[in-house]
Amino acid sequence: MGKKQHSKDRMFITKTEWATEWGGAKSRESVPFKRLPFYCCALTFTPFEVPVCTEDGNVFDITNITPYVRKYGRHPVTGTPLKIDDLIPLTFHKNSEGEYHCPVLNKVFTEFTHIVAIKTTGNVYCYEAVKELNIKTKNWKELLTDEPFKREHIITIQNPNAIDSKALIDFDHVKKSLKVDDEELKKMESDPSYNINITGDLKQMLVELGTEKAKEIAMHGGGGNKAKTERAAALAAILAARSRVKDDNESKDDEKPKQSYSIVDAASAAVHGRSAAAAKADASHKTAARIAMHMAGDRKPVNAKMVKSRFTSGAASRSFTSTSYDPVTKNEYEYVEVEKNPKKKGYVCLQTTHGDLNIELHCDIAPRACENFITLSERGYYNGVVFHRSIRNFMIQGGDPTGTGRGGESIWGKAFKDEFNSKLTHSGRGVVSMANSGPHSNGSQFFILYKSANHLNFKHTVFGMVVGGINTLSAMENVETDDDDRPLKEIKILNVNVYVNPYTESNEEEDGKAKEDNKAGEEENSFADSWYNNPEPTPSGGTGVGRYLTSKTIDTPFGGSIDGSALKKQKLGGSSVEFANFSSW
Repeated sequence: MGKKQHSKDRMFITKTEWATEWGGAKSRESVPFKRLPFYCCALTFTPFEVPVCTEDGNVFDITNITPYVRKYGRHPVTGTPLKIDDLIPLTFHKNSEGEYHCPVLNKVFTEFTHIVAIKTTGNVYCYEAVKELNIKTKNWKELLTDEPFKREHIITIQNPNAIDSKALIDFDHVKKSLKVDDEELKKMESDPSYNINITGDLKQMLVELGTEKAKEIAMHGGGGNKAKTERAAALAAILAARSRVKDDNESKDDEKPKQSYSIVDAASAAVHGRSAAAAKADASHKTAARIAMHMAGDRKPVNAKMVKSRFTSGAASRSFTSTSYDPVTKNEYEYVEVEKNPKKKGYVCLQTTHGDLNIELHCDIAPRACENFITLSERGYYNGVVFHRSIRNFMIQGGDPTGTGRGGESIWGKAFKDEFNSKLTHSGRGVVSMANSGPHSNGSQFFILYKSANHLNFKHTVFGMVVGGINTLSAMENVETDDDDRPLKEIKILNVNVYVNPYTESNEEEDGKAKEDNKAGEEENSFADSWYNNPEPTPSGGTGVGRYLTSKTIDTPFGGSIDGSALKKQKLGGSSVEFANFSSW
């Protein structure tokens, strides 16, 4: 008996009993929420290669959406009618690490980034850039191309605040299980021109794709007759430029290299008491010597100096322990060769067809790149050289005497190493940096930035900065270019004037310092015999002050005596110690 003895005597069953014991309706299993990433095709759910989108912001791969639209004629996500002409090509930008990012703010796209695209151009940005630079300022021009557009042309690719907009279970082709037949996919793989309206040369090219003829053409560089003609012309230009440079060097062997008179030479001449003409001639001789070393193939840096080491040469110990060496009884300090970088900045002026550019060179941080640039400028290497590449909102590149972007060499005759430093980055307009084709492949080509490019940090050596002539840089940026980014109107370097060359002035400073040290040593020696340093002893009984003093003598154990005034303190120093040669043995 109990209080709840009749609890089971009821005329109904519970919901749990109905579902578990009597075969009732089971509760639905919760389907996990899946959201499509922005970099995936909304039809195959795989990363796209050639992205296109619709006006509602759904992104597809062109190779997947084309056969689907041709077969069903409807939108894969919404189910509304869709034509191929309604697809908008997109341009996603990547950074140096291969990640999709905003080309304006350099902000990497993630699943939490608000991403938009401009319908008229197809460029993809983060919404923050469009909001700050277009919407708030009412500047309805594309950020990269300056093409006009309207506010309704902004297409939202991903909105992190609307996570339900791209749920996979709500897609029309998922609900109705619509997909392209395997036969059509096989046709696309076997026939490159399938579902593409092509005629003429393009059709012939796709037909020959993968044949032996195509492989042979690819080995020679690819392209048609026009490309072959361009490659032959470029090769002829390179050979002609090399022969011209060689002829110029042979014809100018006896000529004196051009040296711009430095403003620091005048100051140095005034300090050291020389005439300005002598300073100018000395600088010219040094420059001629440096260029002669480079032309002779000397690979050593010009700013290498012999410096006194704190270690001895070890000749005395070698001669003492080995009979194969001649006897050496005096220790001498060893001299080692070190590369002493200049402590000053260099300054040059590039005279171009569009104006002058004053450039400050960081010789104290990037000595090799600056020495290469200054020496090439002094030799007239850049005179008449064109800027062969210009990209608006990025940079302008030059320094190749062939004008093709594939030539040019350093003063050492080979590529030199990179010089990276955290103090020098590609931040700001007017940064001058070395162009290369990979690590440690610097030659004579350089580029000047139109805007910051932080993705180039620690990949290219920054060695200068434009400090005058910003208007000239703007004029160069506004020059129209062709499809290969080559300026339609020639931008040429007429001449390069070197105002300050720290590499020829460092020797003068060292010479001046050595003269000062010698002068100080001579003054000390002149005071050594003066009356207040070495007073002469006055004999006892004389007429001077010393008549009251007796000469101090020291008795020796051998029976004699030594005059104390004759004793002098010995100087301590390792280099002054001299050993006997044991010849009396």
